[in-house]
This record gives sequence, structure tokens and C-alpha cells, in this order.
Amino acid sequence: MNLSNRPFYTGYFAAVMATGIVSTALFIYRQYWPSDILMGIGMGLYVWLWFYYLHRTVHDPRKMWQDFINPATVFGFFTIVAGSNVLAVRFLLQHWVLAAKVLGTIGIVLWAVLFYTAMTILITGKAAREVDVNGGWLIAIVAEESIATYFAAIVELNPHQATVLFLISTTFWAMGLMLYIIFIGFIMNRLLFHSVSFGDLQPPYWINMGATAITVLASSRLLAIHTHVPILLTLRPFLAGVTLMLWAWGTWWIPLLLILGVWKYGYGREPILYHPSQWSIVFPLGMYATATTTMAQIHGFYPVHWLGQGFLWIGLGAWILVAFLALFRNRQT
Repeated sequence: MNLSNRPFYTGYFAAVMATGIVSTALFIYRQYWPSDILMGIGMGLYVWLWFYYLHRTVHDPRKMWQDFINPATVFGFFTIVAGSNVLAVRFLLQHWVLAAKVLGTIGIVLWAVLFYTAMTILITGKAAREVDVNGGWLIAIVAEESIATYFAAIVELNPHQATVLFLISTTFWAMGLMLYIIFIGFIMNRLLFHSVSFGDLQPPYWINMGATAITVLASSRLLAIHTHVPILLTLRPFLAGVTLMLWAWGTWWIPLLLILGVWKYGYGREPILYHPSQWSIVFPLGMYATATTTMAQIHGFYPVHWLGQGFLWIGLGAWILVAFLALFRNRQT
């Protein structure tokens, strides 16, 4: 099969993100065997997609480079960063520390390359002025927050380096938060003050909520650190307040995104066909379940614990649906 002739979507690793986070949510709720199955699927997808991306890079470097320097497509590559770190955190739950560190290292190196490339393109490239900002841009924030979550998760494993690891995690958390505030302002301006068609509302808009959810997860994990970190005592009230604010904002998005989906597929009667960007719906649902549960445990907000459990099954159902659509599509082509 000639992979180079197939349409290429830069955000294919969203499937790894979605599979990894639903696996993590299942593990948290002690649903171990389905969690392990999804973890195995996520590992297989991760390896296969690396092969696919490298194959395309070798056989068609010109097209790959065009995607890399195009502001409309470059943000999709951040799914590699987020997918690496989501799997790394899942591996830590399995006590596969070495594998987690390898993935975490891949994630942070790729983030450095992608982030500064994307920012340079946006600042200096003329094409950036012609591209509408959308929810897909927020994958860059998800990538940063996935790094923050990874470093927060390994603090307990390295108590002698706890302060340094906490500082790194908090730095990425804060950078992601600031970028989210900037990008969501552009996105809200686009949605509220410009004409929006059915075709404009693509699945990556769910990252509007998913980016807040992973930020909540990162800060909740920071607050859960038991190792003595003096700076944490100073930052704890700030982290707790921002965590609750972001969780509320992310929760606000869910009904609106559902209503817009009904408008698009119900009123607009657009067909529901598989596209790899649909994993960008599954990931926020699974992340919201994980973040809500973690926040409830840390802050004592036990009344919202049921909400996290409910979204676990919603996220799993969404994963099954998108996987079915993907398999059905493949059988037809």
C-alpha cells in the first residue's frame, strides 16, 4: 500500500490522546481490564503512526514540509507531543517508569521544536493573516499541559528533585494557561462576531473544553504532591482557585458544544462520516472525566465525583463510536 497517496491529516495522534486518556480514566475507576486493552491499542497506534509519519517524511518531504510551515496545519503536529505524554502518564500508573521517561523526553523535545516553529510562522508568515483561528490551535496548549501533567506525575518518584520538577511542571502549566487565555479570546471573537457555517464547526472545537480539562488535571496533580516542596505552600491557594475557575469554564462549554452539534448535524443535516479529527471529541470527554475525578479527590468536591464517573462512560462510548466509524470507513475504501 502506498501511504504517500493517502490524504494526510497532521493531527492523527489525537487517536492516541483519546485512547490513552480513556484508558487512564478507566484505570482510576478500577476498570482494569478494559483500561489495559485500550492501553495496548494506544501503544499500537503510537508505533504505527510514527511509522506512517516517518514514511511520509522520507517519501514526500516536500509535502510534509509544507504542512509543517502552514499555520492551518502545523498545530496538528502537537498531537504527537500530547499523545506521547498522555501515554507516559498512563505507563506511570502501570509502573513502567523507563518507558514513561522515554515518551516524556520525546514529548518535551518535540514540543520545543514545534512550539517555536509555530510561533515563528504566525509572527513572520504572511499566510497566517489569512487563516481563521479555530479550536485546533488549542492543541498547542494541550501539549504544554500534557508536559506539566507528566512532570507533576513523576515528582513522587524523584523526591530529591521534587522542587525542580515542580517548578518545571508549574512553568508549563502557567505557559499553557496564558496561551489559552490569548487563543480563546480569538476563538470567541471568531464565533460571536463573524459568520459561522455548518462546515466551520469541526470536531477540534471540542478542544475549547479539552484544553481547560487537561489544565485542571495538571494543577490538581500539582496540588496532590505529598513530597515536601516549599514553593507549593505559597502557590496552593492560587492553584486551587484557578483550578476551580477553569473547571467551571470547561463545564460551561459542554452544553454549548452539544447544542452546536445538534445545529450542525440535526438542523443542518450534515452526514456523520468518519474523519480522524473526531478523536478530538473523544479526548476532551475522557480528559474531563479524569480531571473532574482528580479535582474532586484533591479539593474535597465530592458532589462532582459522580459527574466524572458519568463522563467516563460517555467518553468510552464516544471512543467505541469513533472506532466503529473508522473501521466501517476502512471496510468501504
